[in-house]
Amino acid sequence: MKSFIDYEVSACPNVPAGLPRQRLTVLSPIWRGRTLRLEYPDGTVHVLKVCSGPDAEGLEELRVFWTRHQPEAPAACLALGGEHGLLILDPGGTGAGVQGHPFLALAE
Repeated sequence: MKSFIDYEVSACPNVPAGLPRQRLTVLSPIWRGRTLRLEYPDGTVHVLKVCSGPDAEGLEELRVFWTRHQPEAPAACLALGGEHGLLILDPGGTGAGVQGHPFLALAE
């Protein structure tokens, strides 16, 4: 039996266009956590965290799992945030250099 996640992002300052509802097929276990530290081969470090509305602050977690957008498409590892997407913070996680995104595709 296939598992699915329905995901959408409301228009907000971090993601002005939002993201209409998507139904994503889940191909792997779902990793959940408050933050995710990404270290790239060139030494760049980013910290991902959920961007939630004021009513959900602190309740939502990042979700990371493998999916594909069409049955014959290659699988991709996707990081999802909250109702207002996700944020990429500076390496120290202080909020400086914040970028908002509806989701992020991750490389192995």
